[in-house]
Amino acid sequence: MACIYTEHATKPVVEIRVVGRVTQHDMDEVLPKIKAFIERHGKVRLVEVIEKLDGFETSTILDGIRFDYNYLRDISHAAVVTDVGWIGVFTRAASLVMPVSLRVFALSEIDDARKWAATADLETAT
Repeated sequence: MACIYTEHATKPVVEIRVVGRVTQHDMDEVLPKIKAFIERHGKVRLVEVIEKLDGFETSTILDGIRFDYNYLRDISHAAVVTDVGWIGVFTRAASLVMPVSLRVFALSEIDDARKWAATADLETAT
């Protein structure tokens, strides 16, 4: 499994760690958990740690689009943690049009990313 899902114990923060190739099995495991977390907490914050991305199965594309369409506005803040250069560039560009307060962190800054997500002010989210 390339995606590891973790919920913060006391904050509306969820973390997804990606290591390898994202499969349909990953999506089938992770998306229902995120949806349930959103239903329990309302607005949530996301930490996405991308250590290594070896691509994804094409069957996951539609699931990703559906999730974004239905739930993106329920994510107030997203920290993308990666040393994969093109992902940082893509994320920064996407932040200009997404309804999410979005920041990119290096893997060495993972603690800063987690702290930012845990303490982010939901009142100021776009």
